[in-house]
Amino acid sequence: MSTHLLFRPPYLVVLSTCRKNEKATRTATRQNLKDVNITETVETNARADQFGREKAEKAARTETRKNLKDVLITDTVESGVRKEQHNREKEWTQTGRQQKQNNTNFDMAPALFN
Repeated sequence: MSTHLLFRPPYLVVLSTCRKNEKATRTATRQNLKDVNITETVETNARADQFGREKAEKAARTETRKNLKDVLITDTVESGVRKEQHNREKEWTQTGRQQKQNNTNFDMAPALFN
């Protein structure tokens, strides 16, 4: 049996000891923190207020959306005017297309010799 396997270098011994100490410290800290009571602070009160306001805002938004689903939109003067303008615009573009079509069928020869 070789002796180099039985001998552990000192830095490995120190590392393993540090790990054991760290683990023991962690365990002791956890045990001690079980008895800690967290009390109210100014920060927790401020956050609770902010959270309450955000929650109320969100509830108001959802309530408004829910109520607006029942709103019936009727024709107004403005919608009638917009519809009329839209129809006029459609007619104008249709006239422009028709004019292009008519211009492509124009024959120059009879117009020149008459």
